Amino acid sequence: MSELAEPAAGPPASGLISRSHLGIDPFELRLPASLAEAAAAVANGSWAHAGGIDVAQRLRAGEVADELVPLCAPRRSAGAGLERLTEISLGERSLFIGAGVSHARIESDPLVQAHRPDVAAAWRTIGNVRIRAAGTLGGNLAAFHPGYDAAPILAAAGAELIVAEPDGTEVRCAVADVPRHRLIVGCEIPLSGRVVYDRSLKPVVSVAVGEQAVAIGCAYAATCVIPHGAANPEDVTAAVAALGDPIEDAFATAAYRRRMIDVLVDRCLRMHADPSTSRDDDGIGSPASPSDLASDTAPSDASSRDSAASTAHVEMHPSGEPFTAAAAPVVTPPSDGAVHVGMRLNGESFAAAAPPSEMLVDTIRTRAGLGATRVGCDQAVCGACTVLVDGVPTASCSTFAWQADGRSVLTIEAAGASVGANAHDDVASILPIVQGTFAESSAFQCGYCTPGLILVAAALLARHPDPDRATICDWLDSNVCRCTGYLMVIEAVEAAAAALGEHASTDVSAGSAA
Repeated sequence: MSELAEPAAGPPASGLISRSHLGIDPFELRLPASLAEAAAAVANGSWAHAGGIDVAQRLRAGEVADELVPLCAPRRSAGAGLERLTEISLGERSLFIGAGVSHARIESDPLVQAHRPDVAAAWRTIGNVRIRAAGTLGGNLAAFHPGYDAAPILAAAGAELIVAEPDGTEVRCAVADVPRHRLIVGCEIPLSGRVVYDRSLKPVVSVAVGEQAVAIGCAYAATCVIPHGAANPEDVTAAVAALGDPIEDAFATAAYRRRMIDVLVDRCLRMHADPSTSRDDDGIGSPASPSDLASDTAPSDASSRDSAASTAHVEMHPSGEPFTAAAAPVVTPPSDGAVHVGMRLNGESFAAAAPPSEMLVDTIRTRAGLGATRVGCDQAVCGACTVLVDGVPTASCSTFAWQADGRSVLTIEAAGASVGANAHDDVASILPIVQGTFAESSAFQCGYCTPGLILVAAALLARHPDPDRATICDWLDSNVCRCTGYLMVIEAVEAAAAALGEHASTDVSAGSAA
């Protein structure tokens, strides 16, 4: 990274307070050279790291990892099987999705949409725009959290998981039987079948129904899978009753969960039997518009996709740029245990030496002195910490600084600066327009959440220059505002889209006149 500045010496001098790294015990990074090395490390107790949001939350909650094994570094060396983790490919009877594939890519991938559109639709309901961009299939499963979405969807779809033994050999297992301390390589989903997923009552209960199984999430200590085949609903209801009492917590009593399980199972069984009863507004299927946060090199028409059987896709940045195949590793730990991180921050070269546990929000606030990136929930939910990494909304409170190495990072300060090349100029040029319409529409009060809202809106308009209101709401659903009631925020985004349209029309007219 010779084009980047040398890390600044000495402690940060910004005076800004940031605490996202506090409570996380120190850990080391291990960059595997092969799939077998990664599998051996995970078998010995290291944590696999893909998108990393859940890893950050677990560490912040007090769990301890001596070593993280990054699997999806964008500048990771190619070969030795690691590329399989970020692969989507079509086989004779199944669709393979690697463990390192993001939620956003699963929902938008042409192969998934062509051969299992039901899975793509179910995946589109997961999380918010930032979680879909960063979270991965393998990370969702490896957390062993009963409330996460991947396990019930895949179990109902009849998928098999592929895990790597310590020597790198691959074995298959059911979704409900995935072993701990094993590296998840990916899953194979049958090409035939249909899954219906309802998460409208999370975190109380979620239910998925497929041809062979009913899967229940959130309600028990682990995802429960009930084979049902061609059995009638009464048989399924009896099998659910045999599971015993669901958990009781702050979200619901056991009795309420039991009733809601019955409601969702009945609903999903009926909808699975009669697809014409499916509705988007009851929590099943997709929101009005996909997040469109992942790009792919797959052919665009169905016939071309079908002819691409057994062909792996090239993993892409959400920005559309292909990952560099044979570059240096993403990080180079120096002897003092810190990590040298270099990025383009608001178009300018920026470098720092930071401990592996440092969050990107800490680097931005305390080392770069950019205080408009806020710290709110520290759980990738509220959106106050949002920045754009390669043009994609990113929860900087749950993203380690070393994950931004070699990337372009935009904060709200870019709206008032002249950012240069390689800074995702399309998004950067939209930022001041959105900032202006927010001011004109009075789309803020206290202002704490406003930087994140503006950045998400700019990323949306860079991909969808003329979004409808449903699409705007889908994107802004990832940001919490306690003041405005959102209507003025939505109107500000619509005004920015109109202003961008006027600019485009003026540019076309000027070009024609010339």
